[in-house]
Amino acid sequence: MKWICFFLAVACSLCTAAQTDNYLIRAGKLFDSETGRFLTGRVVLVKGNTVEAVKEESALTAQEKSTFSRVVDLSAYAVMPGLIDCHTHLLYREKVYPRQMELEGAVDMSRMLTLEGDAYRAVYGTARAKGYLENGITSVQDLGNSGLFADVALRRGIEEGLVPGPRMRCSGPGLSTEGGQLPGLVHKHRHLAGDEYRVVTSAADGIQAVRENLTQGASVIKIFANNTPNNTMLSRAEIEAIVQEAHRYGVRVTAHATSNTAVWTAVMGGVDGIEHGYQIADSTMELMARRGTVWVPTFGDSAQYAEYISMANLGNVEELKEIPQIVSGFQQYRTALLKRGRQKGLLIAAGSDDYLDVSFPMGETSKRNLIGYVEAGVPLPEVLQWATRNAAKQLAWEGKIGVLKKGAWADVVAFDASLDTNINALLQTHFVMKEGKIYVGAEHVKGASH
Repeated sequence: MKWICFFLAVACSLCTAAQTDNYLIRAGKLFDSETGRFLTGRVVLVKGNTVEAVKEESALTAQEKSTFSRVVDLSAYAVMPGLIDCHTHLLYREKVYPRQMELEGAVDMSRMLTLEGDAYRAVYGTARAKGYLENGITSVQDLGNSGLFADVALRRGIEEGLVPGPRMRCSGPGLSTEGGQLPGLVHKHRHLAGDEYRVVTSAADGIQAVRENLTQGASVIKIFANNTPNNTMLSRAEIEAIVQEAHRYGVRVTAHATSNTAVWTAVMGGVDGIEHGYQIADSTMELMARRGTVWVPTFGDSAQYAEYISMANLGNVEELKEIPQIVSGFQQYRTALLKRGRQKGLLIAAGSDDYLDVSFPMGETSKRNLIGYVEAGVPLPEVLQWATRNAAKQLAWEGKIGVLKKGAWADVVAFDASLDTNINALLQTHFVMKEGKIYVGAEHVKGASH
């Protein structure tokens, strides 16, 4: 028994030591997500897994210099809070097939469910989680398409240190009407939808679905106000029941909604967030603004869209010639929609909906979504706020992520120094720290560990 106590004491001391490294991070330019400004001459003091202070380097005391003796020299870079992606699908990959654009709804979910299975998806998900973190994305909200709670299992693996990855909010299976998003299922195979979605049949069943997901570890509830490419929708009564039950446990509800009807119904049902919102009338935007409903527009950038069109039209020479015109039309549509949303005063948070199997490295696609917002005319500092301060609200972690100030988790990332004027600087990641642990850029650290 004495030996057990001895080993426990040693283990506890080692755990404590592993968590008490103190860092002084010297920033070239520091993005203040609360004001939207880049500051110079600032340092971030990290104690254990949280931020102790952000201050001018000239104001450091002798005690602080002694206590925070491990210096991370990022004076050649732009430093900011870890990026947040409010709409991910880490365990889902959809291939792009020729003629996919004309075959509306040709999603690849059925193949994944029947020919790949959970074991492969788990391997794929861990690889993507690592890619996201190494690209400076330290928190995500993973919204389904992960089988039956494989997202929760991935979150556990990350939290236990088995695999590297971002901090995760997880929804488990999204709450949907008949068929989920699996188009073309014949009736005898309709059960397949239940392997990926929680099919809701009534308001009472919606309440039960919330309880099921929360019991299995979901930390956000996702609903499908409409389940495109299928054509049915949850009713307002069903959504209200779901929202009331989730809110009873202090859990937020966010809604996949692509049409104006679906968005309006979801907002009237009381949801906290709208995902996508590709068609939203001015009157619906005004309703969202009054109710404080967060909008997560998922677009990507022109490079992604051009590649998708090229892959979906492989071999169609005439269509490939039209790519510049198609991309231009997409950009005009995206610009007009985001402009209206900003004019109506919507609270907007960044989300990529990254699931297409394209050639960009894992995690980069998430940042390309931010590039797309800037392409659409949104000021660069505002876009960075969408991916930090605003996104923290959508994930219900305000004050803990998306900001660098005392008490926040020490999620610190660094990109090329030109980030204040060039959004493409995000594509070069030089340093990633999550909760005080360095994952990228350890070579920038000088000084002994305490």
